[in-house]
Amino acid sequence: MRTRSPAGGTTSPPLVLLRVLLALAVCAGLTSPLMTKPAAASETTLSNPGFEKGNLSGWTTTGTAFTNAVSDKPGWGWGCCFNQQGTYHLWGFASGGDAPTGTATSEPFTLTGTGMVSALVSGGRNDNDLYVALTTLDGTVLNKATGTDDETYRRVTWDARTHLGKQLRITIVDKATGGWGHINLDDVRVGTDNAPDPSATQLAAHWDFSEGQGATTRENVSQAADPISYVFNDAQFKPDSDPLWRPKREEDGVLSGALLFDGYSTWVSRAATQTQLPTDGLTVEAWVAPRAFEWGDDGKPSAVVNQQDKGAKRGFSLGVGRHGRWQFGIGTGDAWYEITVPKSAALAAGKWAHLSAVFAPADGAIRLFLNGQQVAQTAIPTSARLAKADVPLIIGRHNQPAIINGTFAVNMFNGLIDEVKIHTGALTPAAVTAGHQKDVQTFAGGVTPTARMEMDRSRYDGDRYRPGYHFTAPNHWMNEPHAPIQYKGKYHLFYQHNSHGPYWHNISWGHAVSTDLVHWRDLPVALAPTEDSVAPDGVWSGDAAYDANGVPVLLFTAGNDSQRPNQATGLARPVDPSDTDLVEWKMHPTLVTSQSADLDVGAGRKVRFGDFRDPFVWQEGDTWFQLMGSGVQATDGRDIGGTALLYTSKNLTDWTYSGPLMTGDVAAYPKTGQVWELPTFLPIGKDAQGRERRALLINPAFPAGPGEYSSKYVYYWVGTWDAQARRWTPDTTEPKLMDYGDHFTGPSGTVDDKGRSLVFSIAQDRRTERAHYDAGWAHNAGIPIQLSMRPDGDLGFSPVDEVSRLHDGEPLVNITAPTTVTAANERLTNIKGDMLHIKLTLERGSAGTFGLDVLRSPGDEERTRLFYDAAGGQLGVDRTRSGNNSSAEPDLGVHKGPLTLSNGTLTLDVFVDRSVIEAYANSHKSITTRAYPLRQDSLGLRLFGDGSTVKSMTVWKMNNMTN
Repeated sequence: MRTRSPAGGTTSPPLVLLRVLLALAVCAGLTSPLMTKPAAASETTLSNPGFEKGNLSGWTTTGTAFTNAVSDKPGWGWGCCFNQQGTYHLWGFASGGDAPTGTATSEPFTLTGTGMVSALVSGGRNDNDLYVALTTLDGTVLNKATGTDDETYRRVTWDARTHLGKQLRITIVDKATGGWGHINLDDVRVGTDNAPDPSATQLAAHWDFSEGQGATTRENVSQAADPISYVFNDAQFKPDSDPLWRPKREEDGVLSGALLFDGYSTWVSRAATQTQLPTDGLTVEAWVAPRAFEWGDDGKPSAVVNQQDKGAKRGFSLGVGRHGRWQFGIGTGDAWYEITVPKSAALAAGKWAHLSAVFAPADGAIRLFLNGQQVAQTAIPTSARLAKADVPLIIGRHNQPAIINGTFAVNMFNGLIDEVKIHTGALTPAAVTAGHQKDVQTFAGGVTPTARMEMDRSRYDGDRYRPGYHFTAPNHWMNEPHAPIQYKGKYHLFYQHNSHGPYWHNISWGHAVSTDLVHWRDLPVALAPTEDSVAPDGVWSGDAAYDANGVPVLLFTAGNDSQRPNQATGLARPVDPSDTDLVEWKMHPTLVTSQSADLDVGAGRKVRFGDFRDPFVWQEGDTWFQLMGSGVQATDGRDIGGTALLYTSKNLTDWTYSGPLMTGDVAAYPKTGQVWELPTFLPIGKDAQGRERRALLINPAFPAGPGEYSSKYVYYWVGTWDAQARRWTPDTTEPKLMDYGDHFTGPSGTVDDKGRSLVFSIAQDRRTERAHYDAGWAHNAGIPIQLSMRPDGDLGFSPVDEVSRLHDGEPLVNITAPTTVTAANERLTNIKGDMLHIKLTLERGSAGTFGLDVLRSPGDEERTRLFYDAAGGQLGVDRTRSGNNSSAEPDLGVHKGPLTLSNGTLTLDVFVDRSVIEAYANSHKSITTRAYPLRQDSLGLRLFGDGSTVKSMTVWKMNNMTN
């Protein structure tokens, strides 16, 4: 765990330091790939098995190939590293380069113990003239091994059990004189190694992810511990925690205890020289269960395992492309050969699949196998040979990933990986099938297990800034919640979600359900971009409505980058309407609304073609109405303002354009944007004439800039709506700001069975991209609010009554009779917390400025101040002392807006939820803001405002939003 001092300094316990040093050592190739216990001389019956005497004692030589070849050098001068066992080893090049020839023969030994003989071998590759051999005393070769044109040692193991009790020798032969005309030897072991698994005898590497804990994973051939990179190995905002290991279950067979790759921060790496890859044939296989598929930036796949430099045409890559189309590539130095499976062999999100890629130049082919069956093949020259890339071997991350927002590497795998194997040759199709069947036989009932990779919220336990009772996505990125709808006693909420990491990209629809609007249960992703659908590139914001049978439907912004605009309206229906969780959805095969450039938006005007998104849908009588966010320009291209385009339908699939519901004026009101997003149009009551009153809420967008106003505001108008005439008449063209805090955006809404118009919002966290990376999550929803019509006709709103269900026990403080600020503060002295609900009524009296400080440190070094400025008639928040541990804004400043007191009183409904602060004032205006205190003790409450009176105040501790 990383601890932080109040000033922001850090201290790292020795365990963290040891972990970092180990990881650095493994990455640098400084730890031996043979981290098992070395065999001592007495165990081998050889007197100098690893040349640790510093000479050739116990060995007999001919020629000059091994004269003065015993070396203690860890590297060869033009590279790194031998990774020898102990200090000394036999480096054939040290005796005079590649030209000398000769032999070195060990003293005789009696084969005992396990009957296994092994040694570290490296150097040149030449089966006939350059090798290490296990021989009988008369020189008969029983087994032999050559190098791989690489100086880094690999262990070679020979099964000699048929010769137990007999005397044998080790002989090193060097008859080669050209390039790589030398061979190296170290650490001969006799009778101490276990018999190898027959299925593993031809493996260059094998990761079975059997640890179940820790930040390293063992590679079984070398027995090296490879580091697992993971954001919370050294966490910034929470206690350290291990990578996402899956619990072991016997019934899962070889897939028990897999590693879950989170999509942005998890990968396994080892130094370039630690794995010896054959050049004339290779098989790469892995079991994978993708959670979702990336967009495929730069045309690169999400790597499962790779050691590639595609630009240099070197190395290999097994990865998953867009929509599950997986591929394999291999470089020969002069060419890069790549093959992608057909659509019929694409992977399915959420399900295990066994991938095998075979590089078989002897057959002139690369073959791909899915679950043991061949699904693709491409021809290659029989002369093709793998050219090794001098880059790390990485599982789960591309060697040269695209970078998003200067921070996030993409082209990374998101989901489960297990049983990664690299074979030293090209497996035959029969061998691939047999290997797959062998794995399947380990599963209970011979059935591939369920891929258990639900997003676990406990990953963030202890995060001091992640809200506890405001709705958050279970992992990673969310922006606006949308499409709220009620069905058979449950509220459903969807939200913009990227399951790959805490950044905007690869957007799908997250889904949660609640019976009370405040306790939420996570459900699987409802809609995701899929090949051949109306939304191959993104499922963006939208709404929900009921069809003619009362069954919910979803209307969404369908992203398709091959079209212009790349935004249109798609529709989806539940696969099983009897499922009250509405888990599975199916997209309608065609778009239901598209933007055309010739839409009539008024004389001398044109629609802002290309901006067309965020449907809001409701039904009146037998007609459905749809609003689409867009913009209006003059015919010369000058922006007029945002707009909500109105469409009508009798069946939800065929829509008729009616014209703009309303058009903004960006010149007069520049903060309202050139485009309106997320138009939300909800009833708030009827006026004295019986006319329906509605509120139109919009989220300004600024595709033409300036960016300073983006993602900060929600503006609204109140007026009358005549559905028959399709006419909306706002009371005034001047927009009004709902929230004064710069963090309340992204409105969506519904009318529930109580007749309440409910609005959901996104509480922007406005943190740096680095903070998003380190935290592992981004943004959260605001508390659901209920709209109303005030006596003056304006919009009123307040939190839904159900928030009281989050109260944890009796109030911490309950002031029911008028009292002074000083007396009230005495009651607050011992109240500490960052998950609180405060109801407060203050009478101004003679005070000029009065209000409440939250997240206050004992000495007032840090605090966030909610205030009312009586002289200016304004409600505000002062964040100049809030602390700024991770905000993207260097100057948090003061934000405020107009509010009239009610008979001289200010009633605040305040919600403090770690970094979120929401305050609702007089059921008329609100402030949503964020605070990231540096101090651990910024947890207090304090009132201020001499001359004011505390009429009432109640403080509750709050529980979490998850059931």
